[in-house]
Amino acid sequence: MKINKDNFGWIFTSILLAILLAISIYLGISGFYFKTQSSYTTDLVLGKNIQIDVSKNMSNAISFNIDGSYLAGDRLPQIISIKNNEEEDGLYLRAKIYIYTSENKTLDMGLVETVNWTFSQEDGYYYFNDVLSKKDKASLCSHIYIDEETSLKSNVKYIATIVVEALDESVNIKEIWPLNSIKID
Repeated sequence: MKINKDNFGWIFTSILLAILLAISIYLGISGFYFKTQSSYTTDLVLGKNIQIDVSKNMSNAISFNIDGSYLAGDRLPQIISIKNNEEEDGLYLRAKIYIYTSENKTLDMGLVETVNWTFSQEDGYYYFNDVLSKKDKASLCSHIYIDEETSLKSNVKYIATIVVEALDESVNIKEIWPLNSIKID
């Protein structure tokens, strides 16, 4: 077959398609398209001060990345405060922290809570001992720690999540939250 103006387009298209087919086969076999790398990124950074804003009868959650290189029992500096955004009402508060894994599991973490908080073994929440006044702030913790039973893989990134729940001070919280061992003023 002679190359002339009439069949140059067909030849060029055939060669181009053969090259693209070869590249596609190579990338398919090498797994280029199938490589999965979990990328859990957040704007929050471990060690920086964090403020969580809450309003009545709502919950708010924040998350930040944590390396798997930490050992069980390690204390990590993390100052977390909670701000009441309400104009008129005080709030009852409770908070919980855990690690979320790429296998859709949760692992235990703990807070080195400030004097105004009490930990409940019943449900794993930290309860604020008083009502947080309108537009006021309360410090939740100065450090977080990895539970003694938690084992992390060193080459994996995890997500540490803190959930804060707030109820209006007019609500009977003993009907909603299990407060058998916690005393709230």
